[in-house]
Amino acid sequence: MDRNVSVTWLGAEVQGGRERLSWAAKSTLWDKRYHLDVYAEHLEFHAEVYGTGDLDVIRYFDSIPDQGHRDYSLRTRHLVDRGHTPAREYSAGSPVAFSRVFSPEPNYHGSKHFEPFEYGLISVTGDTDYCGGNLIANPGPLCFAVAADPGREWLAFGLAVEPGEYLFSDFEYHGGSDFALAVSGWGARRITGTFHTPRMVIVPAATAEQAVADYVEVLHASGLVPRPRREQPDWWSRPIVCGWGHQCYQADLFRVRSSAERPPDNAAYTLCTQATYRDLVERLDAHDLPWGTLTIDARWFLAGGLKDVDTGRWPDLRGFIDRQHRLGRRVLLWWGPWDPEGIPAGECIRYQPEQSRGRRNRPGRRAKTPQGNIPLNALAPGTKLAVDVTLPSVRERVREQIRRLLGPDGLDADGLKIDHLSATPGSYGMAFPHGSGRLFGIEAAREVLALLYETAKEVKPDALLSGQSPNPYMADVQDMVRISPWPLYPDSVVAEATHSASMARIADPGWLIDTNGYPMPSLSAFREYMDLQPVLGVPSLLYATHLDTTGEAFTPDDYARIRRAWSRL
Repeated sequence: MDRNVSVTWLGAEVQGGRERLSWAAKSTLWDKRYHLDVYAEHLEFHAEVYGTGDLDVIRYFDSIPDQGHRDYSLRTRHLVDRGHTPAREYSAGSPVAFSRVFSPEPNYHGSKHFEPFEYGLISVTGDTDYCGGNLIANPGPLCFAVAADPGREWLAFGLAVEPGEYLFSDFEYHGGSDFALAVSGWGARRITGTFHTPRMVIVPAATAEQAVADYVEVLHASGLVPRPRREQPDWWSRPIVCGWGHQCYQADLFRVRSSAERPPDNAAYTLCTQATYRDLVERLDAHDLPWGTLTIDARWFLAGGLKDVDTGRWPDLRGFIDRQHRLGRRVLLWWGPWDPEGIPAGECIRYQPEQSRGRRNRPGRRAKTPQGNIPLNALAPGTKLAVDVTLPSVRERVREQIRRLLGPDGLDADGLKIDHLSATPGSYGMAFPHGSGRLFGIEAAREVLALLYETAKEVKPDALLSGQSPNPYMADVQDMVRISPWPLYPDSVVAEATHSASMARIADPGWLIDTNGYPMPSLSAFREYMDLQPVLGVPSLLYATHLDTTGEAFTPDDYARIRRAWSRL
């Protein structure tokens, strides 16, 4: 445990357009230099760390004093908790002088504003225990904002990271009688010599949203994130139809028609069939809806890692795509980048609990397996967590898959809907294969998105890559960002959708927004959102006849409403 032994003031100096205040610190594990850089419009804080060790958690504005520490007290406590007490239980944070905390990343509870004593999480990796799950915006902007007077002034605390150094999954706000911020490294990175922590950008603004925007502008001004210029073919902006909601209605995912005793199953996946999508297209065409792009959702393939067409459910996928092309439409295919199904274990990051040295993952951290989403702590040793995208064999397989799916001699599809990015490897117990580049967390997510993006553009220059990572570091590896998720308990999704679109545009104003109308809590909410979608971005329809959540059927007026909304484009 890293405990502070001493801190010494080193002084201040003016360097260019900033004044730097510095301290020297010594802890039980590291030698450190703390630097606070004062600019005209913002502050930046970081540490230079010297020593050798595995990087677990970087804690900001939080320390554990060595004075008064007794090893026997740890041993006594760990008789009960088996050594899993987090460092925050021993540390002293910073004073709380604010009354509200804002987090830009959407979650299933629709929670954006928190009390200072609560917990906040921005992550590339899904956690089902956090606000119902943070499984689609992975990650959001790496920035929290706090306010003593929310109606007057906010202060952003955001991470500024050098490209290639995003070797972490989580940015956390820890509340309580004091507060702290933290970045997770899972003990998976070995430090030898000098290490510079991510800089903490501190910038004031009048509103929470403006605080996040000003933080992103600091990243742009520092050259830390891309600001791409991309051509956007007209077809990218045409209304999108996706079959997932229709699959889920047919499968009765929400058990509207089924007995409550019906156990969980994979019916929604198995109903991704040529017959299902032919039915979807015919029903929508019968109502003259002017859509332009069809997304074939999960799972059109046999093995998630191999991306091999299931010819039992899709006997002629190329013929189906060709028919849509003849009608002037485009087709996207669903793609999960981390799925290890069908991939040799030697090409995967695997779960080996002995790698964690007694540290345990939170219960909400789960792995996608053929048996379902299993808590990491319950996995058998050796379970495959994700493909290792740094291995040449994996990269070449991905390239070949994209050539086969998008190329004229393959399926000739027009792009990818990238999903399940929340399965990005980032946890205790990661075991990397021989020859691995040991990427995990946000850096691994960017690496796999870049591989998909670059290869798709080589095969088909106007291919559309729709992702789910509204973070400025990902600006040049996605053409479109899907907003979501939707809280299921209110009778409106407008506030949450507007928030999600706003945060995505702050991250990169050039992105197209897939308004992703799934799931809908009620038919009245669906109608309201259909009217709003063209204002927020590219309209998106995931149903053909009924809502899966309630079983409510569309009326002729509903199809007319959609036609009117889309006719304004």
